[in-house]
Parts: sequence; structure tokens; C-alpha cells
Amino acid sequence: MIVSMWLNLAKIDVEALESVRTDPALIGAILFDGGRPSAGSLRENDVFGDDYRTLAAVAEGRAEAEHQTTRWGRCYPWLAAATGEDGENDVEGCEFGYGPVFVLDPGQVAVVAKGLMGEGWGFGVARRDAADGVHEGGYEGFEDLGPFYAAAAREGRAVVGGVS
Repeated sequence: MIVSMWLNLAKIDVEALESVRTDPALIGAILFDGGRPSAGSLRENDVFGDDYRTLAAVAEGRAEAEHQTTRWGRCYPWLAAATGEDGENDVEGCEFGYGPVFVLDPGQVAVVAKGLMGEGWGFGVARRDAADGVHEGGYEGFEDLGPFYAAAAREGRAVVGGVS
């Protein structure tokens, strides 16, 4: 039986960040609506989703090819931070199906975005609408992870996430 593991991320405003810090249970409400990524109060381009197992397999393969190890979290610390794999920004007592949720404030988001660019995670292949520069259809797939964080950094927003 193959188990699905989905990485869910959402860009939130600083006001929402303060609410989440006061009541971490709000993270689930931000990210999910009936088990699916929320589209309610968030615009489509405020959410990111990817199959976590696929993302991890790509990261492991790249780590093995570039660093002769499959321990990708050590090879790519910014990818680990962006996906919550490093555990540095976990919210105590608040979990999804596969571990704790995590929160990055706008300053951390900017640092992670720059780090992802340095590690080469997806900045060359993002789909863009030439007319207004807005990402079409939301962000999905590891190639969109870097652009998702870059957009959040430009917008001065925080990111919440977890694996369900």
C-alpha cells in the first residue's frame, strides 16, 4: 500500500502570524478545508502543494549524485528549512498526519528564499503569466518551491506548513 504524503504550505500576513502563534490550531484551518488545501480565504497563488515522497526522492537522488549521501537535509539545509524537515521552526503540540506543523516569519522566509536559490531549487522553470507576472494556478511541484518562497519574501509574508 502506497501512502500519500503531501507537503502543504501557505503564505500568510503578519497579522495572521500573530494569531497562529497565539492559537496554533488555526494552521489547520488555514491550510485545509475538508482535507484539501484551502482556497477559502487564501488566493490560489498563496498556497503550495507537492507530494512529499516525490520531493524527498528527488532531493535524495540529487544528494547522492552531488554529495555521495542520501541525507539530503544535511546537504540542502535550505530545502530542509523550506519543507519543515529540519525541525527548527516546529510548532509545539500542533501536528498534521506526519509530524509537526512549522511557521517561518517574514525574515526567515526571505533567508530561506535566498538559500533555496543558492541551492538551485526551481528558479529556472516556474510557470508565469507574461501579462501580469502572477503565478498561474497556484504553486505545485518541487520546481515551484523556490518561486513560492521568493514570492512570499517579496510580499513580506510568513509561511506556515506541514505534511499531511
